Amino acid sequence: MNTTYRIIYRNQPKEATFRALVQNFFDDNPDCEVATVSISKDKPKRTDFQNNLYHLWVDILRKEQGEESKEEFKKDLAERFLGDREKSSKELTIPEFVQYLKDIDNYFSREWGIMLPRNEDYHKTMSNEYKT
Repeated sequence: MNTTYRIIYRNQPKEATFRALVQNFFDDNPDCEVATVSISKDKPKRTDFQNNLYHLWVDILRKEQGEESKEEFKKDLAERFLGDREKSSKELTIPEFVQYLKDIDNYFSREWGIMLPRNEDYHKTMSNEYKT
């Protein structure tokens, strides 16, 4: 089952956002008769499909680079692309995480010739459905 995310702001119109959210969800899930809407406080964190894509890419890249430890490789990525070995990608907002993935993809395709998969999670991640 697909999950759809939208960012909403107190001082911006919301009706069209909610209408589109519901319509897109049911369009993407034609066999679904019931859905649940959930609203959370604070800045959005990465989505499930962003998380899936990230871990797929990390597994591919660490094997290509000969890195045994997944956690160590994720720290190396954070240091290279976030500028801080102690910073976690889990702290990034959805748009920041998309940029992080783009930076990883661009670097490894350009510098190492590694073409990472463009699966359904990739297309959802790079789509505008998380933006306002």
